[in-house]
Amino acid sequence: MKLGARKLALLIAVTGIVLLLVFVMISTPKSPVALIRVVDAAGNPIAGAVITPDGLRPKPGPYSSGHHGWHADRIGVPNDPVATDKNGYGRVPYPKYVYERIETGEISFSVDHPDFVPDRPSRAVSISLPAGAPWREWAKHAWGRIRHKALIARPDPVVLQRGATLKMSIQSGPAGCRDRPLFAQVSSGWARETNFWIRPEPGVIVTRRLAAGTQAVRAVWFDAKDSAWFSDVVRVAAVAGQTNELSVDLQSGIAVRGQLDASVPRPIKNGRVVAHIWPQAHKAEDSPPQWHAWTAIREDGSFDIASLPQGVLELVALSQGFVSTNYPQKYPVVTNDITVTIGMEPTARLEVRVTDDRGNPLKDARVMTWPNVHYGKWSATILLSDCYNSSDGFLSKLTTNADGWFQTVPDFEGTSDASGLAVIPNVPANVREFSVGHARFTLPAVESKSSGKRRQASVKLIAGQTNRVSVQLEPKERSPIAHY
Repeated sequence: MKLGARKLALLIAVTGIVLLLVFVMISTPKSPVALIRVVDAAGNPIAGAVITPDGLRPKPGPYSSGHHGWHADRIGVPNDPVATDKNGYGRVPYPKYVYERIETGEISFSVDHPDFVPDRPSRAVSISLPAGAPWREWAKHAWGRIRHKALIARPDPVVLQRGATLKMSIQSGPAGCRDRPLFAQVSSGWARETNFWIRPEPGVIVTRRLAAGTQAVRAVWFDAKDSAWFSDVVRVAAVAGQTNELSVDLQSGIAVRGQLDASVPRPIKNGRVVAHIWPQAHKAEDSPPQWHAWTAIREDGSFDIASLPQGVLELVALSQGFVSTNYPQKYPVVTNDITVTIGMEPTARLEVRVTDDRGNPLKDARVMTWPNVHYGKWSATILLSDCYNSSDGFLSKLTTNADGWFQTVPDFEGTSDASGLAVIPNVPANVREFSVGHARFTLPAVESKSSGKRRQASVKLIAGQTNRVSVQLEPKERSPIAHY
C-alpha cells in the first residue's frame, strides 16, 4: 500500500510539473515586454497616456549606433498603441532582435496625453550584453551593474510636462477668413494631431500643450477652394503655465511653375516633382514648420504647384530615364511666384541576375536601391518616396496608414522572374549598392569598417546604359549576423 501511495504521489507530482511547464510555455509572451511608466513632474502616475512604439536600437557593441524603424510586417511584432493603467504603466512588447541576431537594447516611442506636452523619448529595455560578448566585457558589465545596484532592467519613467498656452487669432486676411477653421504648425509638430489644438471660436486656435522654450509657429488657413494661406513664422518664448497670444496676418500662398530642361525628350513619361519649403532664417535641425507638396509633370515637361508658403524652396524631379541634377535643387528666399527650369541628367537601368547557393536561377527575389535626398542638408528620405501634400494632412485627405505619407518607388526596385532576372528600371547613376530580399535566401554578409557586417552588394552604374551584375545568395540560416 505504501509503495502504491508513493507511486501515486510521484505521478501527481510529475503531472503537476508537466502542467506547470505547459502553463509557463503558453503564458510566456512570444516577445519580451518593456514596462514603461509615465508620470508627471511630481512623480504621480498618469493614466490613459498613449504609448506608440516606432523605433529600435541594438544593444551596446559593434552595431549600437544604428536606429531602425519599427516595421511590424518585417519583424513580426506589432507596434500597436498601448494606454497606461491607473499606476501609469504600459506594457510594450518588442522584438528580441532588431534584425537577424542583432539584439534589441532600446526602443523609441511617442507618448501622448491631452493634458501634457507630447513627448518622443527612448528607453533601454535590456541590460544584458549580446550573446557572444567576450568574457572581459561580461566581467566589466557585471561589475558595473553590481556597483550601480542595477541588476535588472528598470527603464526610467517618462516624465510628461505641463505645457504653455498659445492662442493665435487672425488679425487680417481675406474676406470670410473667420468663417472657416484656422490651423497652425509648431516646431516638431504634425498636421494630424487631433487633440493638440482646440478652436473656441471662429478665427481662433488654442493649445495648452506647447513645449517650454523657444518655439517657431505659423498659422495656416484654407479658403473655399482649398488654397492655403499662411502667416509668417514667428518665434514664441513659451513658459509652462503661461499664455502667449498672437494676432497674425494671412497671406495667400505662392506658386512654383516650371519645366524640365531640354535634355529630356518629349513626351515626358511618369514625371513627378516634389517641393519642400523651409522658413527663412530657421535651421533645419530645429524642426521648424515646413511645407511639402508634389505634382505630376505634364508630357510637355511643364508643371505647377500652388499654395506654398514663402521660404527656402527645394525641388527634386524624376521621370522615365532622367533625374534632377544635384538633388535637391535649392532656391533661397522665395517670396513671390517663381518660374524655374529643373536641370536633369540620365538615370541608369540595372539588371541583376539572382541565383541560389547552387547556382540555380532564383525567382521572387526583391532587389532594392535607396537613393536619398537630404532636405535642408538634414533629413534623409528615399528620393520621390514622399509624394504627399502637407495640405492633405490638415484637410483630412490622408488615410491613417503610412501609405499616405511615404510609398515605395517602383523605379528603384525589381523582383526576379523564373530566370532569376530582376530589373531596376530607373535609378540615379550615383547609387553604389543594392540589397536583395527573399523568403529563404539572402546575400552573403560583407564586412564594413564603420558599421560591421552588412548584406549589400556593390555596383558601379553608367548613366544612360543598361548595367548588368550577378549575385549568388545563401540560405538565411547559414550565417546570421550577430553582435560578436
